[in-house]
Amino acid sequence: MNKAQFLQEKSAFHMTYPDKNDLAFYRWFVERHPDLAIGWYHLGREREMRNETEEALAAYRRALHARHGPFSEEAAAAYQDLLRRHRRRLWAGRIRLLLASLLFFHAQFAFSPGLLSEPDRAAPTGAASLDGRNTSVLERPHVEVIAVPAGMDGKRLRDHVYDYVRGRRPALTQPYTVLAVPEVTGAPLFTPLLFYRPGELRGLLRYDPVSRTVLSQQWFDRPCACDQNPAVRTAKLQLAEEQRTLEHLLILRSALYRSYQQKGSLPRRLSDLAGAYPGNALPEIPPPPAWYGSSDWAYRPAAFRPEAAWESMRQVVPLRGYPEPSVPLEPLQIHVHLDSHTMTLTSGPHLVRRYPIAIGKNGSTPEGYFSVLQKISRPRGPGDIYGTRGLIFQRDGYAIHGTNHPASIGQSVSLGCIRLHNRDVEELYTFAAPGTEVIISAHAAPVPRWANPAALVLPAGRDEETPRVVYHWLH
Repeated sequence: MNKAQFLQEKSAFHMTYPDKNDLAFYRWFVERHPDLAIGWYHLGREREMRNETEEALAAYRRALHARHGPFSEEAAAAYQDLLRRHRRRLWAGRIRLLLASLLFFHAQFAFSPGLLSEPDRAAPTGAASLDGRNTSVLERPHVEVIAVPAGMDGKRLRDHVYDYVRGRRPALTQPYTVLAVPEVTGAPLFTPLLFYRPGELRGLLRYDPVSRTVLSQQWFDRPCACDQNPAVRTAKLQLAEEQRTLEHLLILRSALYRSYQQKGSLPRRLSDLAGAYPGNALPEIPPPPAWYGSSDWAYRPAAFRPEAAWESMRQVVPLRGYPEPSVPLEPLQIHVHLDSHTMTLTSGPHLVRRYPIAIGKNGSTPEGYFSVLQKISRPRGPGDIYGTRGLIFQRDGYAIHGTNHPASIGQSVSLGCIRLHNRDVEELYTFAAPGTEVIISAHAAPVPRWANPAALVLPAGRDEETPRVVYHWLH
């Protein structure tokens, strides 16, 4: 949509709703066109004019993650400008607070006859969790993957990546690494691709956000796998470790959120998510990484806030060792793109996985909004046609399942069900708890090519099978 079409939409809106203001239009527009940067950009400008800085930054960020188009560049510039001004105001406020504190303490020491009590000789060190356990964890090496424009020359590439690290992650307090990968069609540029496995690189940069200095850098004239390069090899290994931690965390948070939606409360223990069918939200609880310092994830149901159910998951199952993503994680969703025979698993704007699928012939796979109703390991059917896992999304016989006919993937051949390779449906089964939204549309996948990270499959137990049931899905 170009600017003229956008203004026509705005004019038509105000003619229909003469009592509504511009803010109402922009909010109305982004609800209907969440993938267009032009709406988010204007919403951000409107919020900025109202001095609603955090809301404006959030709108600009959404514009950066929308499909590239009119006002994408303007949104990036506006975001960086507002972020710089916002940080200057924060620093000014901190300096004023520091000066006030110094004056206060000066007055205390100047006029106080002495200490009123002995200092604490055994002050505790380290961080304590809400449940009383020490949760001090060393910060892990953080790695970000960003896509850069194809064909950009070396100097411009370096300048743009420098701009990215200087303005993108102000909350980080330790050095981190950025891997610049060639442009991924349909994916946002200069934005962390949390779940992308980089093959070829254009460059690698290590940056210290505290001193605001580049610690080391390597650039390549042409896209290069460069796995023989020690710095590249180390960064890719560190990235894989961070991705696996984020995946485990996302699985837990999303399952807890869907459980709350269905039952109205959180489970007493995380292990309750891994019950027998039909209470098998997860096959098992993903194990914490070796460096985590505990065999169990920190679980704090007392920190849950129903009025901010998803947002409070950051406190319910906190992320240790790594920074929370700058663009927040959101509950997992399954998107089925009929025209391109593709399924994507997403967390808000983050693409988590992309799979090839088979769909129904003659338009028999229904379009619309559904959700995962049940999960079955090794569903029985005539001739084991349903593969190794099944996820029912509509009670009239529609399921997402594996197949014993892998050559059918990529075609329209079923009576309405959605088929995946068995290895893919086992991974989807691991990620998607009951209640996970399934959105089926004729739209092609926005990202035609995507490199999934290493497969993550949690083993399903025998208690997730239904050996006495023979299913008759629309295979």
